[in-house]
Amino acid sequence: MYSFKLHSATARLQFVRSSQPNCASNCRPTILGFGRSSQPQSARNCFPICVQFSTNSTIATQLQPQPEPKFKATVYDVFVSFRGKDIRQGFLSHLIEAFPRKQLHAFVDDKLERGDEISSSLLGAIERSSISLIIFSKDYASSRWCLEELEKIVECKEKYGQVVIPVFYNVDPTNVRHQTGSYENALVEQEKYYNSTKVNIWRSALNKSANLSGINSSAFRNDAELLQEIVKTIDLQLIRMGKHPVHSKGLIGIDKTIVHLESLLREESKHVRVIGIWGMGGIGKTTIAEEIFNRTNFEYEGCCFLANVREEIERHGITSVKTKLFATLLTSDVKIDTANALPTYVERRIGRKKVLIVLDDLNDSDQLEKIIGNYDQFGSGSRIIVTTRDKQVLIANNVDDVYEVRVLSNNDALDLFKLKAFNQNHLGVEYYELSKRVVNYAKGIPLVLKVLGHLLRGKDKEVWESQLDKLKRIPSKKVHSVMRLSYDDLDREEQKILLDIACFFSVVNLKVDFIKSLLKDCESDNSVTAGLERLKDKALITISEDSVVSMHDIIREMAWEIVRHESSDGLGNHSRLWDPNEIGDVLKNDKGSEVNRSITTRLSTLKNLNLRPHVFAKMCKLLFLDFHDEKFLDFHRTDNAPSRDLFPQGLQSLPNQLRYLRWICYPLKSLPEQFSAEKLAILNLSHSHVEKLWHGVKNLVNLKEVKLHGCEFLQELPDFSKAINLELLDISGCYQLSSVHPSVLSLDKLEKLKIFNCTSLTKLSGDTHLSSLSCLSLRYCKNLQEFSVTSENMNLLDLSWTRVNSLPSSFGRQSKLEILVIEGSGIKSLPSSIENLTRLHYLDARSCFKLQILPELPPSLETINACNCISLKTVLFPSTSAKQFKENRKSVLFCNCLKLDEQSLTAIGLNAQINLMKFAYQHFSVLDNDHIKNYGFYNHSYHYYQAVYMYPGSRIPEWLVYKTMEKDHVIVDLSSASPSPLLGFIFCFIIDEDLDIKDHTLKLNINISDENEGNKGSIEIYTSLPLRTITSDHVCALYDRRCSCYLNSIAKTLSKFKIKATAWATSRGAKYDSTFKGIGSYKESRTPNWLELKGFGVSPITTSACNNFIQQMELTD
Repeated sequence: MYSFKLHSATARLQFVRSSQPNCASNCRPTILGFGRSSQPQSARNCFPICVQFSTNSTIATQLQPQPEPKFKATVYDVFVSFRGKDIRQGFLSHLIEAFPRKQLHAFVDDKLERGDEISSSLLGAIERSSISLIIFSKDYASSRWCLEELEKIVECKEKYGQVVIPVFYNVDPTNVRHQTGSYENALVEQEKYYNSTKVNIWRSALNKSANLSGINSSAFRNDAELLQEIVKTIDLQLIRMGKHPVHSKGLIGIDKTIVHLESLLREESKHVRVIGIWGMGGIGKTTIAEEIFNRTNFEYEGCCFLANVREEIERHGITSVKTKLFATLLTSDVKIDTANALPTYVERRIGRKKVLIVLDDLNDSDQLEKIIGNYDQFGSGSRIIVTTRDKQVLIANNVDDVYEVRVLSNNDALDLFKLKAFNQNHLGVEYYELSKRVVNYAKGIPLVLKVLGHLLRGKDKEVWESQLDKLKRIPSKKVHSVMRLSYDDLDREEQKILLDIACFFSVVNLKVDFIKSLLKDCESDNSVTAGLERLKDKALITISEDSVVSMHDIIREMAWEIVRHESSDGLGNHSRLWDPNEIGDVLKNDKGSEVNRSITTRLSTLKNLNLRPHVFAKMCKLLFLDFHDEKFLDFHRTDNAPSRDLFPQGLQSLPNQLRYLRWICYPLKSLPEQFSAEKLAILNLSHSHVEKLWHGVKNLVNLKEVKLHGCEFLQELPDFSKAINLELLDISGCYQLSSVHPSVLSLDKLEKLKIFNCTSLTKLSGDTHLSSLSCLSLRYCKNLQEFSVTSENMNLLDLSWTRVNSLPSSFGRQSKLEILVIEGSGIKSLPSSIENLTRLHYLDARSCFKLQILPELPPSLETINACNCISLKTVLFPSTSAKQFKENRKSVLFCNCLKLDEQSLTAIGLNAQINLMKFAYQHFSVLDNDHIKNYGFYNHSYHYYQAVYMYPGSRIPEWLVYKTMEKDHVIVDLSSASPSPLLGFIFCFIIDEDLDIKDHTLKLNINISDENEGNKGSIEIYTSLPLRTITSDHVCALYDRRCSCYLNSIAKTLSKFKIKATAWATSRGAKYDSTFKGIGSYKESRTPNWLELKGFGVSPITTSACNNFIQQMELTD
């Protein structure tokens, strides 16, 4: 998995009934919802919300808190008063959505019965709130409940000093302040039902609150900007009161830092800004960057958190890291061949996106420029955050701001230590002085406090005293010495595991299961599992979501120091070797010994060395050997490679105890004959000079992975019959390999077989039906003709761009197959047994030029891509509509299949109607209003929102209610429609022949207006075009959930409206507004990738229409 983090807010919101005002003090966060029993119009159409930060205890901050008012303890941070009639459908949903992003949960008045007095349900909540947010809207004053809330809010401000924030939403503050306009009319109406004294109190409350410093919606371009300002204002007020939400996650002492950095990010600037976070290791740079990322990423169209960049570059190279970054930002696969430039299509797309990037732990000035490139290539308003220990990295790259992370104050350090040592903010008197001693020693370094907290947790005072006495003997300037205390608290086996991880496994980046198997001395050895858990509990290692084990630099440096002091006899007598200079000297001068347990270094260490044949002879207990480099391809293909000159006399032996051997660009033709390989679990000789691994049959009972990727000279594989535990074999890119040893296809535990781009391979067949093989890739084996491998556990089979012309007769037995890729292969037909593969959900048959017929396919298939199947004539569908209604098609593409017969085209059209209606029925109620307006989210994942069919044709299907072949719009009239619930709208477009689109993405603008041509708004639909070139007119029918939700909201207020469709292809900086028959315009003078629509249709879908259609189809069966 990529080494980046994509963070999102995880806090949730809770219902709190107003009839139980005291329950909030014990509430836990859950999902927010809201509702309302019917209320008299004069009484209430105004929903109050109280929001509370999920903080379990009071935590000191770096800011000076304002004096707390002397009133009931606050349990809510914000009480929101508003008129539901005015804002419930629009702005309110966005406001509620914003609260969980700030770790808030809500009080929602959803259970009040008619006639309830407001004082019994809401006034207590107002009293218990630190802030009241009043959203004044047009009809706010027409609600008695709103006015009584306001009266109470003003009372709390005057009596307790409660903070009040007025928001003037589409209303002039003067109207509120002086009760003019709609406010005057509302109060005149109120005087009919309430005495003048009461109304005058409300008038005074309106005047007082409207005179406060507030937020006017007219000052913002849209609701999103207004919402940002409201949340920011609440944030700042809570910080001044010492009640910032970061405490809820145990993040202590960084309140001011977070606010400062957020203000830097949100500075009004359309330019790309780069902010540097600088400080020593363990000081909290990554923690701060993660928090900033979590709190602000929703404001951007693309975001990426790249963790441990320095390590990732060392392991995989800058090009790999850069590829991961832009693939994440664009949410699509990208191919970047060099770190010095971006492909044009990537540059074009990224220039349109406002992005947030965090690069964590850079240590070289050149890294930022190579990964990011030109700052201005990103969209307007983009932000980049860089964390580093080296200030020169930031200065050399001219970042806009450098923020130095300083040590925690003593109070904050004590709070953090209490949280880690006692899991609470409370500290017993007997531990107070001892805790102060820990804090004094840690000198405000968060990581030290965390590690010592874990070390001392649950221990009695005597142990504390003993551990703290040890601290006196360790120089305080050496942070790694503090970590030694945790090391000393481990047993011998746990210590050995820690050193192995620090000196070897943290470099090779293995998952936890592989580490367990490599460290076990026997299969029944459970001490490794227990040891890893112990290290995790002691905060000495972390295990990521994808199970990769990692370790903080400070802890690793501590472990290195321990190994350095194992021997004072000189080089070569250390158990674990990782220092390039030491390794070079040991190998060059034969200083290895039986104490050596692991070696890991870059290939550059071996450069210009001439090693003796017996260089490893004395290392008889060596378990792990790793020669790697992020630039191994350069070594392999240039004269700079550590080639055969490394062993001018050959290599006599390797240690027989080796369990892990990775030797990228291994320079010899084979491994030493004397190497037994019996203990070997992982073998990786990728991009090596090997022609064969070894002669004869070896006992490879422990072997689990073999990677020979890119071994261009490999001519044959050995007999793997005794490798009974082999799980992965990767021989991709072995161009001279003409056959796979038959033993490979008889391995019961083989799960993944990668034979990508083996261009000399002509045959892959076996008599045994494999039981474990789940992934088989033969992509680009362009001479492969004979294929007969099957497995009952196969879930991915890739035969793309091979010469295979048929699938095995037992193909139908692969009941777990999920993905079948035969793109560009010689397959002429698919077996009828494919219908029985009930888990198959993806079929890629693009450019199968010999494919003439598609049989009936399983209903589980979601994607069928048969574009460019130029010989395809017949597509078979289930004989009854009942079977077709069981299908789950989402993407069915037959672009450029121009030989399809009329019967097949008719069947495809009917199948489209069935599946699009079914998709609409299943998904019409999924989206909320925020998803409708959030283009950034939709742009990343629009394919999840829609079902689409595309096939040759020049007429809009008859079943669409509204259609045209001449105009650019249709008139939708729902006035006589049945009262059945509206599920949405199915759209259909006729795409012009000779379409040429470079990046496969099409945008359709759906503009809505009423009968009087009054614009009611618009929404865009994005869809992917499977080919860059369309050679004939095509029908594109689709249902887009997001668009349908939007049109449903229009239909609630308009029974008759016009829908106009325009279309353009995405292109950097240019929008092409094409109308029918090719008349269009575009902004900017770039080559237009524009689209001519020859027809347009739309059909509203209701539940009754779906039911009628189903009944009609059943009658025709």
